[in-house]
Amino acid sequence: MNAAIDIAKLVMAILVVGIHTEPFGFNIWLDRGFGIITRLCVPFFFIASSYFYWKKEKPLYQYIIRLMTIYIIWSLIYLPFDVSTLKNTSLVNIFLRYFWHGNEHALWYLCGSMIGMLITYAAYNVLKRKRKPLIFISVIFLFIGCLLSTYAPLSCKLLSIEDYVVPNLRNGLFYAFPYITMGLIVAKNESRLKSISKKKLLVGFIISLLLLIAESIVFVVVFNTTSTILWMSVLPCSYFLFLLLKNLDIRLRNDITLFIRKLSTLIYLCHSLFVLLFDTMHTVPYFFTVMLCSLALSAIIILLSRMKYFRWLQYLY
Repeated sequence: MNAAIDIAKLVMAILVVGIHTEPFGFNIWLDRGFGIITRLCVPFFFIASSYFYWKKEKPLYQYIIRLMTIYIIWSLIYLPFDVSTLKNTSLVNIFLRYFWHGNEHALWYLCGSMIGMLITYAAYNVLKRKRKPLIFISVIFLFIGCLLSTYAPLSCKLLSIEDYVVPNLRNGLFYAFPYITMGLIVAKNESRLKSISKKKLLVGFIISLLLLIAESIVFVVVFNTTSTILWMSVLPCSYFLFLLLKNLDIRLRNDITLFIRKLSTLIYLCHSLFVLLFDTMHTVPYFFTVMLCSLALSAIIILLSRMKYFRWLQYLY
């Protein structure tokens, strides 16, 4: 089995730790450069998980139940940290927090994956499994999301809107849906995509990355956007990166790749515990402390879950 994607997911999980600990916060340019790289992390996760689902296309309910189980368990683990906030939150906002926005602590990815997959699955079948219109619709939703968030300073200026509020669009419709669609496209066109040379894929990735840099300069530096979640250029950039890694011939033993896969999932899910516990620290020490603690806890959970009386720990990942 090609291990490149699993290795990449582990690297991405560590980079997500960097998103929440800001190791380069001491220098604005290093911080912004790091920010550009980390914009590929969650989209890559969406594409990868979608690709593996659509490659086998098992019953959808199995996929949803697994994610729902993990989401509920980790929401309960983080609940003690949320009590003070939930006390002053209306029932409507609590509902939106847990069933649309996907909670805090990076758990929104699980909620987004479930909603995004349901939307993709429904749209794909309504469109009679036609892929081109599905791509078009998903890209339109990504663009709308960008207009309402990252591009808001420009779009509101063009519409002469002075006071605007950036909505929380980090969810299954505007964020997950386009990337889950991309994973579907890769899975369903795998034989054709294999014929694309690594050189062309690399050129596509470099061009997309340059577009992302340009997009970032325009909206972060020039327009001072308050949202840096949704970016149009991240879609092709993530697509080419995923294809490049998928076509790399890196082989490891199955047990090693499986361990890496579980490790990346757990690091992503548990690192916010240490973000909260060590929030008085800053920059590089903060990053390494959270990263190492997350790595250690994740490895311990995996190793314990192999034992007879701790197999229930498998539900954590």
